[in-house]
Amino acid sequence: MMQRQLLVDTDGGTDDAMALAVLAASGRAPDFVTTVFGNVSLGQASDNILATLAVLGIDAPVHAGADRPLIGAAINAADVHGDDGLGGAPRPAHLPPLASKDGVDFLRSALRRAMTEGPLDILALGPLTNLALALRTEPALVAGIGRLVIMGGTSRGRGNVTGAAEFNILADPEAAAIVLALAAPTELVPWEPCVDATLSGAELDAVFARARTGARHAFLKALVDQLRRVTIAYGGTDGFAPPDPLAAAVLVDPEIATTIVRAGVAVECGGLYARGATIFDEPPKWGLPPISTVDGIDVPRFKALFLGAIERLCETG
Repeated sequence: MMQRQLLVDTDGGTDDAMALAVLAASGRAPDFVTTVFGNVSLGQASDNILATLAVLGIDAPVHAGADRPLIGAAINAADVHGDDGLGGAPRPAHLPPLASKDGVDFLRSALRRAMTEGPLDILALGPLTNLALALRTEPALVAGIGRLVIMGGTSRGRGNVTGAAEFNILADPEAAAIVLALAAPTELVPWEPCVDATLSGAELDAVFARARTGARHAFLKALVDQLRRVTIAYGGTDGFAPPDPLAAAVLVDPEIATTIVRAGVAVECGGLYARGATIFDEPPKWGLPPISTVDGIDVPRFKALFLGAIERLCETG
């Protein structure tokens, strides 16, 4: 069976770059990339993705999309990912230009094409603004989606920015509400299983000690070290939770997801304390289409995939 084409929608932070590394090492490098504000500004996110693709040897066009949420001002996560969004990772001196077509327009055209030529898989790693803008005026385009794997939200009410909200959803709750209300083949990878998948400092030290040194080793280690520093600074133990790499791993190997909740998911778009919270429509009361939310994972299987990806990539670059 021919492998579907893959589009990655990303806000260009450290874990986004690691997710692209997982895809590259697993034979599922993206065919197209769209960028969105989020971890950093849209311009910085686009530069970061161009640099990441160059380091990983991925040849895919990058289309810049939305630079702000549907409502209100953009937030960012520079405190987590560093001022440049990649923890100061070394970059190639020369990068290709961005593709000329706007990211939202490209998404629409790619989905229109997919409706006749075969479904397109989408991995969404940032705020869902690009997808919401592309689909709210043409919801029929969801017929062009094969799988829509989203990193975002919570399944047990544990946020990573507020007590209730995860960053990608909080950055544009209105966009998330639009996307999750569509009858798309959606798989949500929320924050809690990412915490379950936390990689320890010892595991990370071991893989980089084994891996061949070179440009990719330096790049990937800088990403990892940034998240280790931040985790310790925020009072955690040495290591980090890997949200975007876990979402990429679920796309590559669906059996990593061991527990799935099938239910509609609502997004709190108001509220003083719970804006951006995701809530299961269970028992169903709000008429939302059921989606698949990952609520349990095979942790050893994920770690083997992620750590193996680092070793394989370092071996060849």
